This record gives sequence, structure tokens and C-alpha cells, in this order.
Amino acid sequence: MNDVTIIAAFVLLLAAGLAEAAMHRRRIAHFSIRVNVNGTRGKSTVTRLIAAGLSSAGIRTVGKTTGTTPRIILPDGAEEPIRRRGRARISEHVWVAKKAFEAGAEALVVECMALEEENQRVYEHMLVKSTIGVITNIRRDHLDVMGPGLDDVARTLAITIPKNGHLVTVDGPFTKMLMEKCEAMGTELRIASGDSVSPEELAMFGYTSFAENVAVALAVCEIAGVDRRTALRGMVGARPDPGVSPVADIMLSGRKLHIVDAFAANDVESTLKMWEDFALPLKQSYDKSFVVVNNREDRPQRVEEMSKLAAALMADRVFYIGKLQHLAMRMTPSGYEGAGAVHEKTPGAILERVLCELPEGATALVFLAGNTKGAGSLLTEHIRELTAESGGSRA
Repeated sequence: MNDVTIIAAFVLLLAAGLAEAAMHRRRIAHFSIRVNVNGTRGKSTVTRLIAAGLSSAGIRTVGKTTGTTPRIILPDGAEEPIRRRGRARISEHVWVAKKAFEAGAEALVVECMALEEENQRVYEHMLVKSTIGVITNIRRDHLDVMGPGLDDVARTLAITIPKNGHLVTVDGPFTKMLMEKCEAMGTELRIASGDSVSPEELAMFGYTSFAENVAVALAVCEIAGVDRRTALRGMVGARPDPGVSPVADIMLSGRKLHIVDAFAANDVESTLKMWEDFALPLKQSYDKSFVVVNNREDRPQRVEEMSKLAAALMADRVFYIGKLQHLAMRMTPSGYEGAGAVHEKTPGAILERVLCELPEGATALVFLAGNTKGAGSLLTEHIRELTAESGGSRA
């Protein structure tokens, strides 16, 4: 291949890239409502709630989640899994926008899939260009990329504040910083409060739902011109994300287990909130309380945090499953003597190991924490199957 051919090929590729970029800009300009949902926790759920709320008002909406199972949510509510070759890339949004455009969408609601600062910048200000930005919360996670400190996480998430638009978030230690960033961007800041969502409204959902998530989604829908009742009706009917933490009651070998699955919470702060909201109020109602912690092999830095938290919950026993069990045992505070490693590999055998600590006819609260990957997802799926077989209940 001679130099002329190489240059010609380069020019053609460059021209094709410029044409595709121009086409993408025209496509996203077609969506009058563009929502970029960022934050540490709850992004997938909030994305689904917003998409459902907008659709309920007759706005043709396409949503995209990147949580436990990446999916495209179509205007009719149908879902398609996103099948990737290799790791996720932010350029995937070009394909998502094309699919939404072809579906005749008026609104596009996407979960932010970027972590690194530059990727966050490109994703929001070149690929999404949101009219409404969302930061669900700011917590200590992905510190290896967004850290090292919580301040760094906050500044990284703030990169996705839209220009001349709206930002919806909850009140917290970084509200002032976000307000200043919004003013610089010509963007209006909207603070949503979980107190605005009543217990009766939360009870309408067929799964455990945080009031803050619902409040943020309702605020976005209000900005988009959808009234509360209409938006809430759509949200209640929305399909939950596969990563939504289920609450299940099952009977095994004559023993009743009330299971709170917080595997998807992932970080310490979110896990503690799950415990305080869904486990702690019920702890005294059961004969025993157990914590099952699943750690990821590629996240050793979280083992110490999760081990300390598990011990601090003061359950009768803590069981470590999955990877890094020896590290978890070493990191467990010496004052707590109820920790043990579970070497069984299958979900059924893991539950049998837990049942060994419970007399026949007794009841137990079982709190699942740590991470979904590997043993966590297998145990979650096994519990779902047991729930269906035993006729147990799931929230």
C-alpha cells in the first residue's frame, strides 16, 4: 500500500467520523428531554422511574440502564438486553441515541456509564448534552478512579452538570459546591427530599424503594411538565431493575428466613442504609440474625470496610462467602467473635451452612452484603427460585 492510498484511506475514515458526529448531534437535538442520571447509588432505579414517569404522560421515552444487567427500555415498556463485546465504552451512547431516534422518542433517559473525569466530560457535554442532569447521591465508591477522597468523587460527578439546564439531586455536604457549579453553568439546581414522598406512596411499589430515589425521579418529571399523580402512576407500574435489592421470606428445613438482599448496595454507606431501613427495625422479631458477606477478588480495598461494618451490625453470626475470605477474617475486628468463613461453593450448600446455626422451628433475619458478583449473584438467584417454589413472599 503506497502513501497516497494510506492518506486517502485516512481522509475517508476522518470524513466518515465527522459525518457520524454530525448525525449524532442532529439525533440528540431531536429529543426535547434528555436526562443524564449520575451518582454513586440508585442510578439504574432512578433511570427506570424517570422513564416510566415520562411515558405515563404520553411522552415517547427511551431509557438505558447500565446496572446489574444493561438494558434498553423502549417506549412501549419492552426491554432489550445490551450485548457487549468486551468492556463497556461511552461511545455506546451513539448507538443508543440512534436506536431512540429510530423509535421516534421524544425523551431519552440514560444512566451515566462514565467514571474517569475525561470520560464524564465527554459523555455529558459531547454525547448526551442533557437538558436535565441528575446526581442521585455522592458516596465513597470507585475511589481508585474518582478518589482518593469523597471531595474528589463530588468534583468528578459535578462534571456532568448540564449547561443552561437543570440539575436534580438530594441535600448533602456538597450542596453548596453543586450550587456554585450550577450558577457557573447557567443551570438551575433542584433539591429533592425523601420527606416529600409519603409512606403510603412508597407502599404502592412492589419492591423495596428508597424515598430519595422516588423524590428525585418525581422532581425530574415535574421539570419535564408531568404532574405528580401521573408520574407516580407510571413509576409504580415500572419493572424494577434486576439489581433492586429484594426482600424475601422462605421456609427451609422447618426454619423461617427473612432475607434482605443488599448485595447490589455495594458500598459501606449504602449497605448501612439498607440495614437501617429494612433489617434493623425487624431484628428483634427473629430468633437469630445473620450477615452473609460476599467479597470480590478484584476489590481487596473494600474488604476491610465491609468486614468492620459487618461486625458493627452486631448480628449473631457473620459468614464470609466467595473470594478473599482469609483477608476478611483477618480484617474483622478482634472484639467480634461471630465471624466465620464458608468454604461451600454452591448457593444451596451456603444456605445449609447458615441453617446449621439455627435450631429447627426457629426464625432468622439474614442480611446479604458486600457485592453481587460471583457467589453473590448465584445466591440471589437461588433465593429467588426458593421463593417461587415455597410460595414465599418477595417485596
